[in-house]
Amino acid sequence: MTTAISPQALRGVRVVDLTWMLASAGTTVILASLGAEVIRIEWPGHLDFTRRQLQAKPKPPPMGPVKAIKTPKSMQGVAEANISGLFSDRNAGKLGVTLNMRHQEGVTLFKKLVAISDIVIEGFRPQAMRGWGLDYQTLKTVKPDIIYLQMAGFGATGPYSSFASYGPTAQVMSGLGAITGLPEPHPPTMWNHSYMDVTPPFYGAMALMAALYYRNRTGQGQYIDQGQYEPGLFLSGTAVLDFSANGRRSKRAGNRSPFIDAAPHGIYRCAGEDNWIAIAVFTEDEWRPLCGEMGNPNWAKDSRFATMAARLENQDALDAHIEEWTRGQERYALMYRLQQGGVAAGVAQSPGDKFERDPQLKARDFFVDLPHSRLGTWPHTRHVTPKLTRTPAHPGGITQRGAPCVGEDNDYVYKTLLGLSAEQVADYEERGII
Repeated sequence: MTTAISPQALRGVRVVDLTWMLASAGTTVILASLGAEVIRIEWPGHLDFTRRQLQAKPKPPPMGPVKAIKTPKSMQGVAEANISGLFSDRNAGKLGVTLNMRHQEGVTLFKKLVAISDIVIEGFRPQAMRGWGLDYQTLKTVKPDIIYLQMAGFGATGPYSSFASYGPTAQVMSGLGAITGLPEPHPPTMWNHSYMDVTPPFYGAMALMAALYYRNRTGQGQYIDQGQYEPGLFLSGTAVLDFSANGRRSKRAGNRSPFIDAAPHGIYRCAGEDNWIAIAVFTEDEWRPLCGEMGNPNWAKDSRFATMAARLENQDALDAHIEEWTRGQERYALMYRLQQGGVAAGVAQSPGDKFERDPQLKARDFFVDLPHSRLGTWPHTRHVTPKLTRTPAHPGGITQRGAPCVGEDNDYVYKTLLGLSAEQVADYEERGII
């Protein structure tokens, strides 16, 4: 599945990456996929939380060799931190260095790196970088045209700006939790995924590319303030619009269509364990072929189901009949038959389905094999899915690999980029600075 690398759109752009967890790290993985040189800074005393999550347990064995790498002295005594699938997904294509930002000489090295870079991005609470003396105003004296993106949970201003935030926190604060789930009297239901860690990176990457374009025209960098919280409002936009225009409070609808008349409209159990299919019928021209596929059962001729209005009044009974039928059906075969008959239907795919069975993703080369020094070669998702003909994105970026192990690129960054001697690097390592 791995494809050859062509010239990439952001080749030559260097990014100093102080991201944390998922939202801010997702921004820089997009830049890396587009060819930027992203240098991720970590310190073993406070490793990214995602290095401890979803650790890979190779089964079957890796598809490629494991590479012998030099482990920084600062990693001695630190538990295994290089086998997280979650970290690898959000940091593929990046370089990795260790740097102690709490040491004054570490701050000096950081500034030297900023001086030869284009972008600095961080995902801490606003006061963190100020406390280190490394806020935008300070770094602008180091590199006048630097572009600085701060991705605090609630942004750098306002009454919530000092709050820490995680994706689920931002999700409920943005209103998404209030509008998802089954109808009352059931309580609201969180989306079982951290969507507010997934959405903000695209806004962050877009803002950075706009700032790069502006700098190319004017020679001036700028500071970008982006919160994790606000993008969630766009995912609940219909509910916000309805209240602002009509004063009408959104009601949870479960799997039923809240705005357009549709019945049946739901997700129904199929044959096998935890297998489901979504079926949506909006017109009588779609209801008739569904009935035909079911064998025109007698219950479908009941007056309770004769019209759309009648079916909407009797959705519980309708759903029970539909599921009684779908329970005996193989989900994929049923999906294709219904689609051929003009009925909207789709399998509720599991992660395994997406990876192993989805012909569309396979045809679009969505999963790309990348080597990882500790784990061997494994598939990675494309974080930039649009197909650029002249400068195609690639999840391996310029490194052509998955996420870096802790400190894997210390020699390249400190010796090649910053011009330190081997003796200087060894001294910094011995004193716990890198």
